[in-house]
This record gives sequence, structure tokens and C-alpha cells, in this order.
Amino acid sequence: MGSTYRDIEALSDHLIKIVEDNDERFSFEWGSCGINKAKMEIFDKENKTGYIVKIEPIIYDDNGDAVNL
Repeated sequence: MGSTYRDIEALSDHLIKIVEDNDERFSFEWGSCGINKAKMEIFDKENKTGYIVKIEPIIYDDNGDAVNL
């Protein structure tokens, strides 16, 4: 079962709310990379280091094992 754009958007909105309540050290930027993918940049203000997080649905085979991790 794949995620829809609305699922990714709902996840993003939820994470943004959590972050905005505690953004003293980290800043976050979001970008959409297609209907089932999103990327988030996390910047550590204390260490001046940036990270990229890729968010996409997990795909499972017929045995229920994840195939794209």
C-alpha cells in the first residue's frame, strides 16, 4: 500500500508542528520530490551542520519484507 501526497503532507505538517514547538537548536526546511516523496533539510544551529532526510513510502514484497530500505 503506497502513501499518497496527502499522507506525506500530513506527516510533514505533524513534524513541522513538533519542530516549531522546540526550534531553539535546529531549523527545518521541507521540499516535495514527487507525489510519494519528500525531503527535509535539518540544520544544527549549534554545530553549524546540515543534514538531508529523504522521506518516501516503504515498498514491501509478497512476503511482507521491505525491499527499498
